[in-house]
Amino acid sequence: MSVAENKQAIRDWIAAINRGDEAAILALTSEDFAFQTMARQPEWLLPQWNREEFAATPSTMSALMKAPIQLEVVNMIGEGDSVSLEARTDGEMLNGRRYNNRYHFVIEFKDGKFKNVREYSCSALASTCFGAIEPATPELSRMAD
Repeated sequence: MSVAENKQAIRDWIAAINRGDEAAILALTSEDFAFQTMARQPEWLLPQWNREEFAATPSTMSALMKAPIQLEVVNMIGEGDSVSLEARTDGEMLNGRRYNNRYHFVIEFKDGKFKNVREYSCSALASTCFGAIEPATPELSRMAD
């Protein structure tokens, strides 16, 4: 795929995340997809998530917010099969905290699908707002007090 097509796939991915559309997220990811936050702390952010775990995350996060999480594209730069994405979100948590994170994603494509995503963001803010997120089991997620 061209860089322009990869950037359009990212716009489609962001739209699917904003809708909480797990099927669309899965359709955009390769079978061997991996999502990893590059945070060092807290521990719950260290694991690598597969495509099913990642696809469940927007709904899990949104359940802890007054309105569904909304990512906004700020800028994209692409070369070959990789695109660097700056994004932001701003929303209010059910616990009254404001979740206004900024992100940098490095996205690698394989055969037109997302293969690897590395996320750089403020893990302290995520932990303060959400507590531990367990995307594979939303019922086990707990919101920070």
